[in-house]
Amino acid sequence: MASEAHQWLLLWIVRKMTVDGFLLCNCDGSLPQGGCWNGLPQPPEVAGLRADARAVLPKTGEFALGEAKTSDDIDTPHTRKQLRVFGNLKHGEGKSNCRLYVAVPRSDVTVLDRVLRDVGLLGAPHIVRLHIPDCFVTGKAR
Repeated sequence: MASEAHQWLLLWIVRKMTVDGFLLCNCDGSLPQGGCWNGLPQPPEVAGLRADARAVLPKTGEFALGEAKTSDDIDTPHTRKQLRVFGNLKHGEGKSNCRLYVAVPRSDVTVLDRVLRDVGLLGAPHIVRLHIPDCFVTGKAR
């Protein structure tokens, strides 16, 4: 079961996806203040991995994936594998990369930078980074 901090990060991802025009199709688990999003099914597996969220752009059919990463979950072999796989998905043969939303607590931005650099995705235009203030993840100010 995902932690409360993880689910808060995921809420920020699905909000941003929606603002960017995507329609949320799948979401893993119940979100605080998630409303109707809490009734969505789990995202499907991709190469044996399951993203935290999946959304589609209605006009084009393009899709996006979302990954929420808490402090303890950013620099792990599993996260590196997820970022490599999800960060290199394309909308079809020879087409553009799928957008990948990644949310982390703001205090862990440098860790995310290192991991994205190591997997060859640092600065990639299709990676949407969300640096969420820690007080919005933990529920208390530092």
